[in-house]
Amino acid sequence: MKTSWFSRAAAVALAAAASLLAACGSGSTVQQLTPTRFMAVGDGMIDLGHDGKRYTINDGSMLWTQQLASHFGLTLADSSTGGLSYARGNARITAADPTGGGAPSLSAQVDALLARLNNKFEDSDVIILSGGHTDIVTAVNETGISATTTATVKAAGTALGDLAKRLSEAGAKHVVVSGVYNLGLSPWARAQGEAKANAIRDLSVAFNDAMLLSLADTKWGRTVLAINPGLFYNLIANETKDPLFANAKDPVCTTPDATTCTNNTLVSGAKVEQYLFADKLYFTPLANRLYGSSSYGNNAYSSLRDHW
Repeated sequence: MKTSWFSRAAAVALAAAASLLAACGSGSTVQQLTPTRFMAVGDGMIDLGHDGKRYTINDGSMLWTQQLASHFGLTLADSSTGGLSYARGNARITAADPTGGGAPSLSAQVDALLARLNNKFEDSDVIILSGGHTDIVTAVNETGISATTTATVKAAGTALGDLAKRLSEAGAKHVVVSGVYNLGLSPWARAQGEAKANAIRDLSVAFNDAMLLSLADTKWGRTVLAINPGLFYNLIANETKDPLFANAKDPVCTTPDATTCTNNTLVSGAKVEQYLFADKLYFTPLANRLYGSSSYGNNAYSSLRDHW
């Protein structure tokens, strides 16, 4: 049976916001949003190749943010090539890059985006925020499964929600914020044993809950859309009678991580379209794009289309 792994408390908080928005009349009931620009802030999950590498199989295909923009006849490009996507692999919400690679935090990325736009958004702009994966991995690596780790993860989730509010207060009218998928089902977590994987699942929930609760004030429902990455939960858990991916547990890349993975570095004889994971944490291009399409449930495109 399909179930949401967002907590009931967070669901109630969002339901309250949605209820008021519906009572006032959402944008979708009056005028359908027609975006003219997409921009993004985030971590490796949506890094378009700022340093010449992406956190998926590097085959040149679109990521979910680009897929989302394409539904509206738009493109999204990395800031290094003049575009408006500032996402960087290993970026945390507010803290420094744990690898020492210098990836700016999401907070610093927002600073850069606002400076680029001279603190002025167009009414039809759509800003995507996606982060938290590096925060959770780093917290687990540094303090294990502990109360300290839980507190760190919750603080990061709250900070992501606060960034969405900051953009809204700066004039952005369409902010899409995506939390983390259930990292407890990732190859990274599974390799650490069932007990630890379950704890990492709980940390994923704690992050998303904190993000959602920071946005629970009903006034944010008009400008901020928090989307549930439950698509990936459904795919990983193989909850359909006819699973879309035959292998939702193992990485298809043979390289240490996906940044150096190409179609020439895959598991021998593997059919890449049957694999969900590129490496221990990140998804294959097909799985990634599904989140930005309407061909599977819990996707970002349908959420955006139906909200404004």
